[in-house]
Amino acid sequence: MHQSTVLFALLAERALAWPTSKHQWPGWEGISHMVVFGDSYTTTGFNVTLAQPSRANPLGNPAYPGYTATNGPNWVDFLTTTYNATFLETINLAYGGATVDSALVKPYLPTVLSLKDQIYTEYLPKYSHHPPFFNWKQKSTLFASFFGINDIGNAYGSANASAILAQDIAEYAAMMDVLYKSGARNFLFLNVPPVNRSPLTVAQGSASQALEASTISAYNANITAMAANLSRTYTDATTFVFDTNRIFNQVLNNPCSHQETCPYKNTTDYCVGYENGTPSWYTLDAECGVPVDEYFWLNSLHPTFRMMNATARAIAKQLCR
Repeated sequence: MHQSTVLFALLAERALAWPTSKHQWPGWEGISHMVVFGDSYTTTGFNVTLAQPSRANPLGNPAYPGYTATNGPNWVDFLTTTYNATFLETINLAYGGATVDSALVKPYLPTVLSLKDQIYTEYLPKYSHHPPFFNWKQKSTLFASFFGINDIGNAYGSANASAILAQDIAEYAAMMDVLYKSGARNFLFLNVPPVNRSPLTVAQGSASQALEASTISAYNANITAMAANLSRTYTDATTFVFDTNRIFNQVLNNPCSHQETCPYKNTTDYCVGYENGTPSWYTLDAECGVPVDEYFWLNSLHPTFRMMNATARAIAKQLCR
């Protein structure tokens, strides 16, 4: 059996469509605060030393939608301001290029803050003690994490990828224990989208696509098992796993599978004229053929904001169950 098809460490159960524990869950309408960890699919460029969430900007800083990789709002933006069931304040500690632990899977730059860094250097000292500027409560706060894209992308071609990613998942689980011990009780995990279908991997050939796809499948199974184990270990913890992989595949196969993404005209390529962002969310460069928001891919790895809109809407629907 190829190493990439081996489930790294924790596989126990299939993906979950609802919380593994519901007796403590206040409902999506009961969530007033959110703390988010992730990479470029998640970051809005939040700086912990600047303005904190407020009525004027529930994401704190920078001005909405922030510095995203999607040429417009990302899933955190949409979930906080469009699909929130009540006023929601969000601390988004995500950092572009992040992996779970830089010591296990190196990011593209040594200055990138991993999940471990986001927790230990930002969340714990700044927010874990319920500061008055972000006075979160156990029951009404959701802790969301979206990792694996860079962990897999930077490791799946290695000869020892299975061992590396097993350690990576184990560290991911350990970091969730740290959050639980700090008071977190409600957890949302986004699994890894099919970046094997991104222009970046497609350009590397079918063998790379197949290898990354099987690695993603195994990693996602472990995320599901990790979430299940978390709520089994801590009976007052509620865990959700959102199937990002499924919704991305739906849209890549059929843009009109979701209303928000129906305008997509191109789901396979990106236009160089758009790859570094555009003046507006709907810019048209004649050389690109269609406006930037009608491309699924902004560049070789990141989707445009319409995909993030559909993702956030689907997350909110799951959280309402």
